[in-house]
Amino acid sequence: MPSNSLSKIQHFIVLMLENRSFDHLFGFRHGVDGLHGNESNRPHPSAPASATNPAFKVGRAAPFEIPTHHALGPFHNVPDVTVQLYGPGASPDSGAAPSSSSSKKKSAKKSSKDSTLPVAPMSGFVTNYDVAFHSDVRRDPTREELGLVMQSFAPTALPAINALAAEFCLFDRWFCEVPGPTHPNRLFVHCGTSTGFAHNVFDRMINARTIYELLDGAKKSWATYEFDKNEVRGLSRVADRFANFRRFEPDFQADIDAGRLPNYSFIVPRFMSTVRHPSNSQHAPHDVRYGDQLVADVYDALRGNAKVWKSCALLVTYDEHGGFYDHVPPPAAPRPDRFTSPRPDDTKQPGHSAPPKFSFDRLGVRVPALLVSPYVRRGSVVHAEHRHTSILRTVRRRFGIQESLSAREESARSFEAAFSLSKPRTDAPAKLPRAKLPPAPPADHHAHPANQRLDTLQKEMVAGVAAVTKASHPEDAHGVELPLTQGQAAEFVRSRYERHEIHRKALRRGPP
Repeated sequence: MPSNSLSKIQHFIVLMLENRSFDHLFGFRHGVDGLHGNESNRPHPSAPASATNPAFKVGRAAPFEIPTHHALGPFHNVPDVTVQLYGPGASPDSGAAPSSSSSKKKSAKKSSKDSTLPVAPMSGFVTNYDVAFHSDVRRDPTREELGLVMQSFAPTALPAINALAAEFCLFDRWFCEVPGPTHPNRLFVHCGTSTGFAHNVFDRMINARTIYELLDGAKKSWATYEFDKNEVRGLSRVADRFANFRRFEPDFQADIDAGRLPNYSFIVPRFMSTVRHPSNSQHAPHDVRYGDQLVADVYDALRGNAKVWKSCALLVTYDEHGGFYDHVPPPAAPRPDRFTSPRPDDTKQPGHSAPPKFSFDRLGVRVPALLVSPYVRRGSVVHAEHRHTSILRTVRRRFGIQESLSAREESARSFEAAFSLSKPRTDAPAKLPRAKLPPAPPADHHAHPANQRLDTLQKEMVAGVAAVTKASHPEDAHGVELPLTQGQAAEFVRSRYERHEIHRKALRRGPP
């Protein structure tokens, strides 16, 4: 049975943003396992510091967006994250450091959970960002440009999320599930597994049991709230639950006002900029202030309804670290199931790297996570290890769902202990402070975010939406013209989803 005040929670709301490490957002926050200021990386980790191999120390100068033209941000696929953790030459499938004598010494210390897993020195972030920068910009970076990957935000830079940390509960050992990119980590928060995919596979439907089916079985309601791309629409077992796929604007506020906010809500941020609204996912290179505004939007909506507020828990976290520095080595973890990467049906596609080798036996990098509820103590910090599957574990605990989704999820620690107050607090702020946003260029100006070309993730997402909605677009047999700008992409995704929904509903009704 649930302990403490978990039993008083009727509404879980999860907002999962994009690609920021814990140290990148909260490294210099007081009272957490953060930075001392002397942590550093060198371009060549195994060599001593020199004029050609300088140390790049951590700092408080993280920019709101990547300032270099055409620089998309750090890499964060499994091979790249392995370099970031263990240094050049490390093997993605085992996480082992290179087989040099110096590396063997570094790897001598073992994880307490797994005697075969070396403790990562977290030494290759600058090395890997140098590769990413050359790939994007095709010139040598300046020292300031290369050191960007080691920078943290000052506590005043992002006022909404820092207000949540001050007013509610912050986890400082919350790890993402895969040392890799967006999609596999998001699959874990829905399914407790990525079914053996260690890279983005937006172009295929995923057949895995989900938390949404477990909620259905417990007669609990659920919904996702989207702006454009929604990965839950790519989960085959719930893909036709169209009433459960709602728009964040206006449906989230409307559902709160009408008393129909579900027992479990998952909010997917805006990945593509429109004429009226820039991307708010916080995925580099985009401006993080818009994501901070989204945090405030969600909180203010919940806090503004007394009945909902007294029975809700908001969890704000990030899918993965996005290649930004963190000083805490990820621990080992149970394999979720029998799958390893690459699966037999996961082959190299034209224009893409080969699927990485990975055994799913270790976690990804530490990410920010905050629990917001009137039943958590003000300014509390949880130091115990948690991960994305802790969300599933806690939701199952609250609603008495016995069936787990995977061995990884079954072993995850719930965060029910954080609900330590027996009565709801009355001192929570009515609204959150908001970052001042930059003035937007005219809608027809090339610098407007909606007119910018798609970044790598956006291209993958758009192509994925086209692939999973192909059945409702027979004209695709003659080729599909994918959008080039973010504004076009946002409209493309919305129109494909709408037509696909009409098509699937017609199939269910059958012939007239």
